[in-house]
Amino acid sequence: MLRWAPYPFVRITLGFIAGILLYLNSGRDFSYSAEVLAFFVAAYLVAFLLARRYKSGSVTDVAGILGLLCFVAGGLWATHLHTELHAPNHLLHLQNPLAYYVGVVDDYVVQKPGYQRTVLELEQVQVNGIWQPATGKVQLSVPHDSEQPYELTYGDRLLVKGAPQPVPAAQNPNQFDYGAYLANRNIFYRQFLQAHEYVKLGSEPGNPVLYLSIRWRRQLEQLLREKIPARREYAISSALILGVTDELDNAIKAAYINTGTMHVLSVSGLHVGLIYGVMMLVLVHFRRTPRQRLLAAIVAILGLWFYAFMTGLSPSVLRSVVMFTLVTVALASGRRTNIYNTLAIAAFALLLYNPYFLLNVGFQLSFLAVLGIVYFQPRFYRLLAFDNQLLNKLWLFFTVSLAAQLVTLPLGLLYFHQFPVYFWLANMVVVPLSTLALYTGLTALALVWIPVIGPLLFKLHFGVIWCMNELNTGLTHLPLALINGIDISLLQTVLLYVLLILVILFLSLKKLRYLALATVVVAILAGQEIAEVLQQKQQQTLAIYNVRRATGIALVQGQQATMLADSVLLHDEGNYTYNIQPHLWHLGVPQPQFVSLEGTPVADPAITALPDSNRLVVWQGQRLLILSHPPKLQPKSRLPLDYILLRNNVRLRSEDLQSYTSEKVILDASNSLWYRQRLHRQLDTLGIAYYDVADSGAFVLELGSQY
Repeated sequence: MLRWAPYPFVRITLGFIAGILLYLNSGRDFSYSAEVLAFFVAAYLVAFLLARRYKSGSVTDVAGILGLLCFVAGGLWATHLHTELHAPNHLLHLQNPLAYYVGVVDDYVVQKPGYQRTVLELEQVQVNGIWQPATGKVQLSVPHDSEQPYELTYGDRLLVKGAPQPVPAAQNPNQFDYGAYLANRNIFYRQFLQAHEYVKLGSEPGNPVLYLSIRWRRQLEQLLREKIPARREYAISSALILGVTDELDNAIKAAYINTGTMHVLSVSGLHVGLIYGVMMLVLVHFRRTPRQRLLAAIVAILGLWFYAFMTGLSPSVLRSVVMFTLVTVALASGRRTNIYNTLAIAAFALLLYNPYFLLNVGFQLSFLAVLGIVYFQPRFYRLLAFDNQLLNKLWLFFTVSLAAQLVTLPLGLLYFHQFPVYFWLANMVVVPLSTLALYTGLTALALVWIPVIGPLLFKLHFGVIWCMNELNTGLTHLPLALINGIDISLLQTVLLYVLLILVILFLSLKKLRYLALATVVVAILAGQEIAEVLQQKQQQTLAIYNVRRATGIALVQGQQATMLADSVLLHDEGNYTYNIQPHLWHLGVPQPQFVSLEGTPVADPAITALPDSNRLVVWQGQRLLILSHPPKLQPKSRLPLDYILLRNNVRLRSEDLQSYTSEKVILDASNSLWYRQRLHRQLDTLGIAYYDVADSGAFVLELGSQY
């Protein structure tokens, strides 16, 4: 039987998490959460007093259950408090459009190619010529040359012209929902500004400590830029040491993601742990008496928070620093402490500060990885013993990597749809080198003022990063280095974790009922997979995707697909990966056959190249005319079609559209806004039904049904 008594804070944190999830799945509108919390607190106090008075075991059990429900209600209440859209003067509730608004930059400024992005916390808005107070956050993007100093900084007070627009939901099936991601940060609006559409009114940083931390990080970032002229190595150095990932291009990110080592390029638990380990090694001789342990703990905690301050107090660093701070306090107390309780306290503190951290992928993976390392790594490590110290160290790295990968695997498959086969080898190579790179980089920054030693350390730091990057890139070229296209549902993810827990219970408690339950879970997962494959083999889907300034059309037959694409999409792999690939993976299509809509037509029985360079698709009984050029063919009678796709601002006359009979005219996102608005009016006048992909999202036709 599983005993919960040694894990009181685990119970409390799980109850609090249950309250957060209950709120998030109740429509994020639980206005009576405070009353619910008050009710359970009062009920618990009554039950607690009765239990003490009558010494009744059953009443004590009821008091315990009510105490746990207090934390569930606490999770409800805390999440409601952190959901800003319920404020009566929130931007979401304004009826009339804004002319101007005033706000303060309340987040880090992210540098992207050609522009900078940040978040503005609203103070006032002007509606119908009248200024009024307002709340809410707006994501702002402003043009900026990445080689120049930052245009904006935390605390800048801005006057902005125009009205921000709601952040749209995902525009393609199974696409990453950026709107939901921003909503979890209480951001529901965004605006793309030109330089003349805003003006700085001054600086009013809400948090002076964060303001100073960000300024210092920028100075260190500039110092690294000066000392490491190679752009790739500078990008990795700034990410590794300071957590600044702005300069990492897609090629670098892909290389580290594909080997399962992306965690080394974002300051997190690994980096904080390495710094903590060095401090513990230095302070090992000063922890013999309780007074020395207290002093060593204070020094270690100050060192951790100094590093957090140096990295701009980013959430990922704060998460790890809070965790190690609590571990340090527990060790300094001199009493035997349970690491699971310590981790639970850290999670509870962070979620109490912001319940929406629970939806953060980094938060989920970080705590799961630590749990995996704490539980599995010692057990794996004891399986083998080597007399050789080098082999022991390699085995240690392997078991740490294996433990973390095992526990984070289901979540990694859910979010990233891939499995890096050589994660164990990559971590044995990249983690030691990234450790050396971190130590040399921090030492170089600390000793930069010394004429000879400073430059020498920066050269050593550069060399380590170069070797790490070259070796990591080489690992991506090994055969079968990456298995991608894996698509699992949230339910399957939960079932995989249930399976893992049942296997742990069986191995630790030696009870056959856990093995039987694990077998049932495996059967459910296998049944779901078989049913999904059978359904995919019968599917017939036509999809016209919403890809900005591009055309992408998928003809899916079973687990194969033909992708009709223009040159914009064919030459932009990132556009395809972000907008289209998740849907095809969901349909069981690992890689489509690409067919260009331009140039020499490809031999495909479903696609006919017309003399005027347009295309006619006849597929599964559906007839789709793709007009990229003004039609020159005038049929004697109205040509029956199912759909007409207008792309790339094709010039048309009214009589051109009247030459066909079609169920619907489709406008894709390769057309400009002015063109689509003009066609809307023209089609409305002609009484022709239409579907605008840029406004309504991807057009998907499944065996005659559409959504």
